[in-house]
Amino acid sequence: MKAIIIEDETAAVNSLKAVLQQNSVTEIEVIAELESIEESVEWFRCSSQPDIIFMDIHLADGLAFKIFEQVEIAAPVVFTTAYDEYALQAFQVTSIDYLLKPVTLNTLEHALNKFFLFNPAEREEHIRQTNSAIKNRNEVKKLLIMLADKFYPLSVDDIYYFYTTREKVTAYTFDGKKHPVDRTLDTLGEQLDKRLFFRANRQFIISRKSIKDVNIWLGNRLSVNLLLPVPERIIISKVKTPVFKKWLMQEDN
Repeated sequence: MKAIIIEDETAAVNSLKAVLQQNSVTEIEVIAELESIEESVEWFRCSSQPDIIFMDIHLADGLAFKIFEQVEIAAPVVFTTAYDEYALQAFQVTSIDYLLKPVTLNTLEHALNKFFLFNPAEREEHIRQTNSAIKNRNEVKKLLIMLADKFYPLSVDDIYYFYTTREKVTAYTFDGKKHPVDRTLDTLGEQLDKRLFFRANRQFIISRKSIKDVNIWLGNRLSVNLLLPVPERIIISKVKTPVFKKWLMQEDN
């Protein structure tokens, strides 16, 4: 059986390969080790499909689900990750299995046995459902805002930026109003449409339509000015600057 590993941590790759070699279910040859969404997309565009994929959900350049949105995956997937919070989402996209790292021999062999329960026709249907579920996965469109003894829906289209301080997150809408949000910026960064929202730094997620202009800042950084007043200057780091520029030039749809 030919397999690929999509994982950005060298230690995790080596650990998984060792367990794969130890398994008694079937002989597995690892034909590729991929570290990022970008590298994975390029590999699938140019290479033959493997028999099975071991995929870490949380990669350095984003969630691995983004791979499915750019190329067709024609192999069953076993998700591996250290983050419990992604388990439900992984099962919702009908993966063969979901393994918490470090992957043990018992959990790996359980996943492989599940793989062999599928006949060829069932594997094809499984792959089709996986691709369909991920490609049709919708980003959050509304947030439920809790305020004292009431709550109300807030469309993300009305939000110019999110700001966090003292572990509290606030959404600022185009009319200048503030709305308390019960999610972290990390969570919002994964749930919002990345074509429309950008994680500027640890304090801000900004909407494309909120941007007034951008100044060149010290140390090859950028300072972003919005159409609304902000609690503090929005600085884009030197590392994020090319990513931000590319995002800013993208089409909204």
